[in-house]
Amino acid sequence: MKAAVVIVAIALVPVALDFLTVVLRLRLRRDQGGSPERGRVIFVESIRWLSVRWGMRSVAAGLRRAGFAGEFVYWRWHAAWRGWLVVPAIADAPMLEREARRLAAAVLRALRERPGAPVYLIGYSCGGYLAVRALELLPAGVAVRSAALLAAAMDPRRDLTTARAHVAGPLVIASSLLDWLIVGAGTLLFGTADRKHTPSVGMVGLRGSRAAPPDGVVELRWRPGLIRLGNLGGHFSASAAAFIERAVAPAMGLPGRPTERSSER
Repeated sequence: MKAAVVIVAIALVPVALDFLTVVLRLRLRRDQGGSPERGRVIFVESIRWLSVRWGMRSVAAGLRRAGFAGEFVYWRWHAAWRGWLVVPAIADAPMLEREARRLAAAVLRALRERPGAPVYLIGYSCGGYLAVRALELLPAGVAVRSAALLAAAMDPRRDLTTARAHVAGPLVIASSLLDWLIVGAGTLLFGTADRKHTPSVGMVGLRGSRAAPPDGVVELRWRPGLIRLGNLGGHFSASAAAFIERAVAPAMGLPGRPTERSSER
């Protein structure tokens, strides 16, 4: 019994440290905006637990540091009470489908309003599934410039062929085995956004499916070297500003420094 308690305590240490990174982000200012003529990033929120817009400021800050001068759009998709209870947000399949359709319509509208301005899609946690589902719902021949999934609460065996067809450039997937609590045990117990009881792609990365992962899917799997970029491997630091700037933005093809080492599938 004592051994089990010690193991659990040790396992919770990185989770606690990861959560503390949120405090360090309080100094980040709200994004001051950019020009939609220079492009648009649509950031699909995670579940707003405790009514916090997790990752909003850090992702925007990372993109700006990487050189992105376009518009940053924070995409809300659920009512506040769902975020406080968490499960009603991730387990309501009809609501998620409606919101994915609304997101797909917004992406299509953005592309049609400014045909020369690129649109990028970033989904965080449960928002990662919404981003993928929205891509799947786009009409044939319509594509965003690139996309990224951060700690996505989605089935790791999901066939991404259809979604990938609506991304002109890379589809980046960031995952970490240390994210075992929220997109590991959490989705194993309560289910992923696409209703599979399994550790999510945000923890284990892509796994085998009926169709092989399409070309252009880039996996950023956590490794200790990413600690220097503020990514401690947990759920909250997956949106660290330096990680977005130095790893995610370059992998997506956004302006910035050379990409951190990644694997393409």
